[in-house]
Amino acid sequence: MRSAHPDRDSSVSISLHRPVAGHRHDPLGIPAGNPLLSWSVGQEGEAGVAGAFEIRVAESEAALADSDRLVWSARVTRPWVVYDGPALCSRDRLYWQVLARDADGAVAATEPASFEVGLAGVGDWRGSWISAVPHRFRRESWDPCPYLRRAFTLDGRPERARLYATALGLYRMWVNGAELTSDAFFRPGWTDYRRRLYHQTFDCTHLLHAGDNVICVVVANGWYAGRVGLHREPGFYGDRPAFRAQLEAHGPDDAETVVATDRTWRVGYGAVLATDLIRGELQDRRQEPEGWHDAGFDDGDWNAPDEREHPEDVVLEPQPHDSIRACRIHEGRLVHEHGRGPAVFDFGQNVVGWTRVDSPLEPSVELIVRHGEILSPHRRVYSENLRGAFQEDRYAVGHPGPHRLEPSFALHGFRYAEVWGLPEAPAPAAPVDPAEPQRVGFRLHPDTRVVAVSVETGHDAVGTFECSDERLNALARSIEWTVRDNFLEVATDCPQRDERMGWLGDAGVIAPTAAYMFDIGAFLAKFAQDAADAQTSDGAIPSYVPPVPPAEHIPGAPGWSDGFVRLVHLLVERYADIASAGRLYDHVRRFVDHVDRHNPDGIRVNAVGADFGDWLSLPEHDGHTIHPGYEYTGAYSTSPRRVVGTAHSYRTFVEAAEIASRLDRDTDAARYAARAEEIREAYRSRFVAADGTIEGDTQAVYAQAVGYGLLRDKEAEAAVEHLCRRIRQVGHLTTGIHGTGHVLGVLARHGRADLAVDLLTRAEYPGWLHMLANGATTIWERWDGIRSDGSVATSEMNSFNHCALGGIGTFLYECLAGLDASAVTWDGRVDVRPVYAPHLDWARASYRSPVGTIESEWRRDGATIHHRIVVPATATAVVQVPDALTVTPTPAADGAAAAASGTELGAGRHQLVVVPGAVR
Repeated sequence: MRSAHPDRDSSVSISLHRPVAGHRHDPLGIPAGNPLLSWSVGQEGEAGVAGAFEIRVAESEAALADSDRLVWSARVTRPWVVYDGPALCSRDRLYWQVLARDADGAVAATEPASFEVGLAGVGDWRGSWISAVPHRFRRESWDPCPYLRRAFTLDGRPERARLYATALGLYRMWVNGAELTSDAFFRPGWTDYRRRLYHQTFDCTHLLHAGDNVICVVVANGWYAGRVGLHREPGFYGDRPAFRAQLEAHGPDDAETVVATDRTWRVGYGAVLATDLIRGELQDRRQEPEGWHDAGFDDGDWNAPDEREHPEDVVLEPQPHDSIRACRIHEGRLVHEHGRGPAVFDFGQNVVGWTRVDSPLEPSVELIVRHGEILSPHRRVYSENLRGAFQEDRYAVGHPGPHRLEPSFALHGFRYAEVWGLPEAPAPAAPVDPAEPQRVGFRLHPDTRVVAVSVETGHDAVGTFECSDERLNALARSIEWTVRDNFLEVATDCPQRDERMGWLGDAGVIAPTAAYMFDIGAFLAKFAQDAADAQTSDGAIPSYVPPVPPAEHIPGAPGWSDGFVRLVHLLVERYADIASAGRLYDHVRRFVDHVDRHNPDGIRVNAVGADFGDWLSLPEHDGHTIHPGYEYTGAYSTSPRRVVGTAHSYRTFVEAAEIASRLDRDTDAARYAARAEEIREAYRSRFVAADGTIEGDTQAVYAQAVGYGLLRDKEAEAAVEHLCRRIRQVGHLTTGIHGTGHVLGVLARHGRADLAVDLLTRAEYPGWLHMLANGATTIWERWDGIRSDGSVATSEMNSFNHCALGGIGTFLYECLAGLDASAVTWDGRVDVRPVYAPHLDWARASYRSPVGTIESEWRRDGATIHHRIVVPATATAVVQVPDALTVTPTPAADGAAAAASGTELGAGRHQLVVVPGAVR
């Protein structure tokens, strides 16, 4: 039966947005498998969606309107579905659309979307890997990047052409002079090259023509052959980069031309004499071969490449996530000109990226750019906390210019740049008016412009938070920037020093906050796969992935290895990504069984690796000595590690049970839930005394026990009282990476919101506002990164751009603004539980969730609070206010009802009046 599908009626009361496949918009080159297809309902959806969503999938956009030509269709009640049509193969391209009816029967539809499969496996590749011949006297300061070319001819302009490319290292690529990689950088990204490698797919149809054509590539060491992680030497995975590509061009008669990497390619060298992600880049523009991107360039004196076999047992598949892209430009403000030394620039924001210099330049001068996060007392770039990371770029040119100088493959974490070699302004042509004050010393050339280019992963921004306290707005922005700067291929601990590793503990702490700010679904799926690839034969997950240095025989620390389960759980609960969870589930099962096998009594003391505990926590007593002979440096847990570790075990088994349940693995779900309860009882029996004190008696152990649900009801109330006691005794937070995220929420949900807000807004050390008062624009690694007297705490482990303490962002969204969307994806429930902080006049947050946009905004008018709530068409909201207040829905809140747990609101826009009243 044919059914033309209707255009959207202007009177329809719903709209459908964001059709994405595998969390990506119209992805070109996804892995074969069963992608998650998802969309959301627009704010117009006040009347709700009647019945189900209809999903249509076809081989062309036109075929979507014809039921007989559909490849697959489905009807679902939630705004997502896992594709379950015919098996996807290499190069398959499908179009899809979603339809829904509102309560009046009018039809809304998404715009048609598409997805295309890349080359599904190694068997689909022709040709080989190619590399430059090894240099005899190579060193880190002279290791030139290979320039690769392949000229070819076409009989006619192709109707369709795809170029598949990847590298052991990094690559940039041009076709007939146009760069295909200009929209994103550092491809193909970082994976454990011993296990898995991704490739990208490019549509180059518009760049090819009849006659002579050329593909040009520059490859660099990148993570593969450069410095990576804490490994002291470059070349952890391999000694030199390699490249592999395959062009498939189809003509009008369906004739296919294939150009693949082999010995017919040519290899030369150019301006990039050395480059390293951690150390920096050296360019000599005088050595750039002019016109080498053009098809007519003579590469006769270039060499043939070495051919290499595909690494044994390494998976080669399409990229499942978005690449790193340029984000924005930050103008440099001149801080100081050091006489005949450097000019120092402040970009106003701690970013990850590079410095771009536009300026004339004398050919006899080498321009040097050094990067750092803070300045020394002498207004120079502070570099001691970078340890082995030079973060330095150098340039030489062949003519005065003007020039645009920036690296091709280096990546720095910085707010400040120190630039040596900038040209001086020419002397004034006319005599200077003696009455005017004269400037003495160096003056920058007026044609000089110095900017920072920041990068981020290409995920959508989905959330906002604002309130009447600008300090908290600055804190929210700082958390956002910390996520931007560290969610690059892996969730790094820091982006500037010689580490930049994917620590799973930090990732598990920040991910719930990051998910309110950005759509990190594709990123999490990729990073969780990195963790799965690093799993050992006995089920252990290391603390950081990819594991550099090797961690095959070192189990991960509690809270760090458990971060793998946290990420998979977030994928399921926040994004409904049961497709990724299904692929990762066996790794989850093997990990929790590993923990259980080594700790049969439930107390986490075995197979715990470095066992960091509540890392970077503070002493909870006078003085700075943990025990005799040990001076406190922060690299320590002041809470008992077995208490912290056992709490992590409990939470991991709870989340494993929930993951199994969502995947309909009911037997496993019941087993893990039962085991979680046994671990909880073991925790209570071993660590909780009759008076409610917990072993260690630290803020962290109480906050974690309540936050994870180890203690409930009266036991939880007693733990909160002990938490308040410890805070009063010390006067501030003492928690580290794993304790901090619980404290404020636990206090707010147990009647002590006043204390939570006091801790949040504390202006002195230790506190978030202390960081901001000392110039922070991203979150610090340590509470005392810069002390109250302005001195730097330590240079050994002191990042000023670190994720873990940014987990407080959930408190901003869920408590200050009252928007808790943790249950909306599956249960369709938004919990609105605002704190109504006394010092705030207003607060608001929005979140474009997988089921639609949610908004919560309240404003104070004397003793009355006006609270506006927007609920998506497929959801309801349950509003709970503090006990001393009552809620009255205004007439605009149609459908509001009293529920046992609070005021329940249906889909739509609601205005509530909150006033002092009787205790509920």
